[in-house]
Amino acid sequence: MDLKQVLSENLTYNQQAAVLDDNENILCLACAGSGKSRTLAFRIAYLIATGCPPQSIVAFTFTDKAAESIKRRVADALLKFSLPVSLVGAMYIGTIHSYCQYLLGKVDAKYRQYEVLDENRFKLYLLSRYYTLGLNGIQNERNARMFSTIKEVADAWSTANDEALSLEDIENEDGTLGRLLKTIYQSLHRDKFIDFSLMIRLAVEELEKETPSIKESLKELKHILVDEYQDINPIQEKLIVHLKKQAESLLVVGDDDQSIYSWRGADVNNILSFQDRYSNCSTHILSTNFRSTNAIVQASDYFIQQELSTSRHSKNPKSHSDGNISDFKSLWFDSRENEARWVANRINELLGTKFIEYNADGTEREVRGLTPADFAILFRSIKRSYNPQNLPHKHHEFTTELRRMGLPYSLDAEGGIFERPHAVTIRNTMELLREPAPTREMMKVLFETVIISNFPNADFNEVAKVISDWNLKIHTPQGGARRKVYPQEFLHQIMLAFGVPKTTFDDVVMRDLGVFSSIILDIEKVYVSIDSPGRYREILNFLSNVAESGYDVSTLDVIAKPDAITISTIHKMKGLEYPVVFIVDVVNRRFPSDKSSYSGWLPSSLMEEPVRRGAYCTTRQDEARLFYTAMTRAERFLYITGSERQPDAKSLKKPSDFKKRIDQLGLSNDNLTLPVGIEKVPQKRRIDETLLPTSYSEIKEYMVCPMRYKLKKFFGFNPAVPELFGFGLTTHTIIEKLHQTYKNSAPSQMEVDTVAQETFHLKHIFPSNDPVNRPGPYERAYESAKEVVGNYVNSFGCDFERIREDEARFEINIGQALVSGAIDLLLKRDDIGNIIDAHVIDFKSLDTPDQSAENDWIDLSLQVQLYAHAANEVLGEKTKTGSVHLLKDNKRIDIPVSKDAITAAIGNINWAVERILDNDFPMRPCSKKCNSCDISRICSQTPQQFINTNNMPPKIHIPVENKTVSIRAFSEFED
Repeated sequence: MDLKQVLSENLTYNQQAAVLDDNENILCLACAGSGKSRTLAFRIAYLIATGCPPQSIVAFTFTDKAAESIKRRVADALLKFSLPVSLVGAMYIGTIHSYCQYLLGKVDAKYRQYEVLDENRFKLYLLSRYYTLGLNGIQNERNARMFSTIKEVADAWSTANDEALSLEDIENEDGTLGRLLKTIYQSLHRDKFIDFSLMIRLAVEELEKETPSIKESLKELKHILVDEYQDINPIQEKLIVHLKKQAESLLVVGDDDQSIYSWRGADVNNILSFQDRYSNCSTHILSTNFRSTNAIVQASDYFIQQELSTSRHSKNPKSHSDGNISDFKSLWFDSRENEARWVANRINELLGTKFIEYNADGTEREVRGLTPADFAILFRSIKRSYNPQNLPHKHHEFTTELRRMGLPYSLDAEGGIFERPHAVTIRNTMELLREPAPTREMMKVLFETVIISNFPNADFNEVAKVISDWNLKIHTPQGGARRKVYPQEFLHQIMLAFGVPKTTFDDVVMRDLGVFSSIILDIEKVYVSIDSPGRYREILNFLSNVAESGYDVSTLDVIAKPDAITISTIHKMKGLEYPVVFIVDVVNRRFPSDKSSYSGWLPSSLMEEPVRRGAYCTTRQDEARLFYTAMTRAERFLYITGSERQPDAKSLKKPSDFKKRIDQLGLSNDNLTLPVGIEKVPQKRRIDETLLPTSYSEIKEYMVCPMRYKLKKFFGFNPAVPELFGFGLTTHTIIEKLHQTYKNSAPSQMEVDTVAQETFHLKHIFPSNDPVNRPGPYERAYESAKEVVGNYVNSFGCDFERIREDEARFEINIGQALVSGAIDLLLKRDDIGNIIDAHVIDFKSLDTPDQSAENDWIDLSLQVQLYAHAANEVLGEKTKTGSVHLLKDNKRIDIPVSKDAITAAIGNINWAVERILDNDFPMRPCSKKCNSCDISRICSQTPQQFINTNNMPPKIHIPVENKTVSIRAFSEFED
């Protein structure tokens, strides 16, 4: 195959040049919409096609969703080169923090059971341990409020890690803050938690120490690729520098004009000075914009050049096509109400407009009519910085007009779900228990004035019973051992009493309820229990303070995107695009916003360098890049609007400097006439690739019950914490640690006990106050873990004579989807390292070691067969055996991995993917399933048929009497 011909048929000249470049260091400047992901994908595929092992490639993306998108593009590129898609699984494509978590796991398996804290969970961690950590001390010293203290300490912690500041240096300058950060560091390790910033910092420290395990992990690394390089912060750049020492090439892709995260530490100088810092460097510019019209491309480039001048890389972008329709206006209104009314009217006028989707070569791909999901209304910020009148958020006038016209909208911005009544109703219901023993009359008032209007099928007596029961759980005086009280169970009971299963809510409401469930999940990840009034009040305060501003549907792994107009801040739209974009509220001192300086709690002497480069503050340049990013989200229609009279201003507002800059281009200010060429065709929504399933565990949920998949994956509903949650993970980690430590022979029982003692950890079970004389569930679980691991070592000690690769990643191309997973492998190699035998093994330890549990051989068999297929393709060797190891019973059950068995397994996955993309989510109830379902209270359990009942998946081969059986959506269904 002529590789260069494949590239010429799929890439522009500049994209090809970047792919073919064999320099050691490569800077690829990518204009907005210029196909940087496509370029990255073909670069990766080309490296493999020219002989590079996939294991030698590490590609960093900014988000998990971006990683999934690039993986799909790499899969497509591999097919173009006639290479197997499964090779994607042998390389790393993902976020920097996930890669660091992988490296830390290679250093010590204990890190694999650390709970990862994002920004919200880290604040919850500080709240849950507020007094034991000593935050009350610094609160009093700084004369601050509790949640302000939590925010400032969390910011100081992450900034210290991102900037690689020494905790000792911080303590020398500010003893109270430095000692507090050290205490947090020790507490996180003791409790087995880690946040994103610490994850990267620890990995960098291991690289600096050049530990043998790190060197072993990086021995195959040859090529590093970094997407969104303009958003890299100092500790991430340190990581890249250390990795580059092991690698042959480094390619970074980004656009300095879209560097919009300096306020959280990103250093745009990384991309501006890349050529100066890395020798043997070549530069490529991707200048063809495939997204936007020529008017938008030229105006945005003119704007950013005028604003930044010599503080940017010039790229001279050009538009690939104007498409079939376009419009670009900068408008000024006399009032905010009129501005909002015009925006809503223009959306209504453009709905159903004929929109042609084009392929990269200019040919038509699809003709469709615009739907609500094609429109975005973007704000610089949603909240008012100064609001003594307690006015609603800035989107209020716009959402009011959209509701008046019956136009659906989705508020993907700060406090999104708490802007709407259903989440607020649940929060207000939970507030009833802030103080003990609420009266029936209080409950009646809330029910009649709030609950029944938002939840029409709510049952007063059921709601009253739930509140009464939980009043006892929360407010019963403590004595003796602590109790296990989990708020997700409370939420499920409230939703059942509110009649959620009986009510047909639209996707927006269901997604809000699901996000509420995700917030409660975060609480349960950090709080061991809420078994006291004080802890419960902390949760209520969190919901009213941090959760109010820290959660929205874009921050969580929720993929349900209703066909609705997007209302959002610009920061949350990075990487997205819309046919029609409105940048609103573009008035003086609002966009650009006023300059600000660093006001955090870290010592100013240690923050001089970050502040000098413009980090952790707001500058005019930052604001210009943000405005440029907003403009370049638009494909065909772009409207920039503002208004004189504002509800929070005493005097008339003037147009923003940014708007005046755009007005210099002489744009039309006609706000009445529709653009030329408007035709109407039936509305059809654009296919959203985020709907594609990406992991086996998700697809497995669908094959059990499609509605359960939808409730969990689409809307974000989560189950309550199960008994002995985490037992399986910690037992598995002990086994991994043993294999990591004893690689040639089995450990002794004493060595097993030592590793178990060092590794065993359960977050949601309380150790006994007297473990020797009165052992409790924690101690019994520990003894059970030691026993099952010891039995495994005694019976299967030969495993230690083979190479164990735990969590080996794989990707399988199933129809339009790329399904990911991980494999535990036992490998046997010859003297020169060739694999002569591969054994897929799936350890099952069970999270209920004190109870007998029936193993579902349908799910387990399917999983092993799928993994066996992936292992065959990735390793290039036929997997001879596959098995499930039941640790509790110390049995290893062989699973059929014949060609027929694997073919049937793949057929089931393919069938499930097709059904998911068809939006086919029937309820498939069965008493056996529903009685054990962890979200059954949200589901009406009404039997429903698949849309295409004739297309049945093949039967699964299971190890029980060589049977073949249907997946549980059919085998366990009671019509």
